[in-house]
Amino acid sequence: MNNFYEQDVLLLEVTRERSIRRTVMVLETKRKRIREDLLELIQNMPLLALPVELTRDAPEESQDILLEALSRMGDEAFARWIAEAILDRQSQTEIPDS
Repeated sequence: MNNFYEQDVLLLEVTRERSIRRTVMVLETKRKRIREDLLELIQNMPLLALPVELTRDAPEESQDILLEALSRMGDEAFARWIAEAILDRQSQTEIPDS
């Protein structure tokens, strides 16, 4: 009887672990897609919200405007996430010195 109990416990643990791994896979996939969408939005934000002269003549100003807008939203976690995404994108596009 003890053997059946141990098999049940083992089966439950394996099933739980499988469920956790599947959930992680789904969450990671969704996070990746959301991050890609967010980066695309940030990249196009100057075209959507800023005057053409400002986006063309002062790209650093458009970044300042984005940061100010994020601070006014009052959602620190979202602002940090966007800042992180921007930094990741910038580090991926930088060409290392050879």
